[in-house]
Amino acid sequence: MFDPRLKAYVALVLLLGCSACVPAQDNEIPLMSGSVGSVAPAIAQPAHVDRGLPTLPDAAGSAHAGGTYAAMPAEAKRILEDLECNVGDPTNAQVIRIPGRDGREDFMVTDSSGPRYHYWIRSFAGRGGITGYLVQLKNCPVTTTGMRALVAEGDMAPRDVTATLLAQKSMPDAAAMAAYTHGGAGDLFALIQQLDKVPVVRWIAEADPERPLAKDARTFDHGNFVHGGFLVWDNDHFTVRQTLAADLWPCDDSQLLPCKGDPFVSGR
Repeated sequence: MFDPRLKAYVALVLLLGCSACVPAQDNEIPLMSGSVGSVAPAIAQPAHVDRGLPTLPDAAGSAHAGGTYAAMPAEAKRILEDLECNVGDPTNAQVIRIPGRDGREDFMVTDSSGPRYHYWIRSFAGRGGITGYLVQLKNCPVTTTGMRALVAEGDMAPRDVTATLLAQKSMPDAAAMAAYTHGGAGDLFALIQQLDKVPVVRWIAEADPERPLAKDARTFDHGNFVHGGFLVWDNDHFTVRQTLAADLWPCDDSQLLPCKGDPFVSGR
């Protein structure tokens, strides 16, 4: 069974629509370590494969309210193509434009709003000409290992900083996640519904509503959820935090998570 709030959430985001997609192909690469960009060499395959950051939710995918179907920003097209992603028709992407730092404009772009997307990217303007990106690719024909975090300085090619974030060990480790899974929880996934307002992604896992998890330092809402952390763009770098002020995690009644009683959000 699923929590009724999750059913409502999935139903809402799936209404945002999905255009026809090309057949899936199996071509997964990690996309980490080193740079990508028009002046960068081909992406090197790392000696090891990391797990990446928690992914977009399987059911909702890249779905997000708002935006328009229009030509994608040239910057988004360049980054995606440098990652060897075939963007298809670049004049027909879902584009959400977001006010950025110092008068710059951020964007969130996907080819198809929903679970049948092939690419999803969100940019974050930073100080000193630095820009951050979150990217997830699925059969375009490239597939990323999890969500990837990139940082670019000026005109230099972006660096994949995913491994650095994972090295902070801020999320539940494998043993803890195995215990949550044994208790009926799913995997961690990324909540992106606030990304048109704030530079924050939240990672959570959902428990089986008929088997609430035991209370510990990460479970909340009566054992219905596991808190994985907040991924925050902080002016010129990504960082992982366990708690946030309410202005960085705004809330309304349409969200999957409760607005009140969230021990990881202060000021409500």
